[in-house]
Amino acid sequence: MENHNVNELSHETSFKIIYEMIESAKAKIGKNYFYYLFWGYLIVATCLLEYFLITVVKYQEHYLVWPVLMPLGALITLFFYLRQKRNNTSKTYIGITMSYFWGGWMISFSVLMLFANLKQEYMVIIPVILAMYGLAAFVSGGVVSFRPLVWGAALAWAAAVVSYFLPYLAQLMVLAGVVAISYIIPGHMLMQLSKNR
Repeated sequence: MENHNVNELSHETSFKIIYEMIESAKAKIGKNYFYYLFWGYLIVATCLLEYFLITVVKYQEHYLVWPVLMPLGALITLFFYLRQKRNNTSKTYIGITMSYFWGGWMISFSVLMLFANLKQEYMVIIPVILAMYGLAAFVSGGVVSFRPLVWGAALAWAAAVVSYFLPYLAQLMVLAGVVAISYIIPGHMLMQLSKNR
């Protein structure tokens, strides 16, 4: 009888530990709101800048904003990540999982962009970006049970399908709108959550 109570207690303790680990991971991801806000604002700004270069300036090489601003954004992100990693020596299973996920996501995204550019399939670039944004938001939101990211993923996937049938200028505006809703708004919500913890 006592043995049965010990097992129940250990199950309860195990569930409590798991719950606390998930809450700790949520808090850490909440503190990583910088990435959502930084990339959200950078993508929206890049879309609007390219739209401006096409419609107002009529600049032929308008697409150059992407190969200039995205590597710059990647360097800033890497710098921020390394500084954050140096200050935080503890590792969690969820943290390690997310690190591998984002590393794999970046490699997959880069390969897809390379193929689309080599084949000059420029009209599929934004639908692919939207689909990849959806994947990132879905996994990140699912791992820490943060619904706004999961809803943002659904929006990004739907927009990926719709944008495939739109002209490029409309694709730019769809991308800017979706990123604002699926990354910037949840990023601000995560920032607020991290301040409340």
